Amino acid sequence: MLGGFINILAALCGVMGILTAAEVFDPLMAAMTATFWLILAGVLFLATIAMSAGKRE
Repeated sequence: MLGGFINILAALCGVMGILTAAEVFDPLMAAMTATFWLILAGVLFLATIAMSAGKRE
């Protein structure tokens, strides 16, 4: 259940990164660039993989 929630958050971060990179809207804060959103999405996707792998022991 938690893995699914983190997966959804990762997908939303990926969408935010793509929208920020395409300049659909300005970043919410100066530090929240497209790179920030895409790296955060990658980390959350890796956390989802780790959770699903750990569940199958």
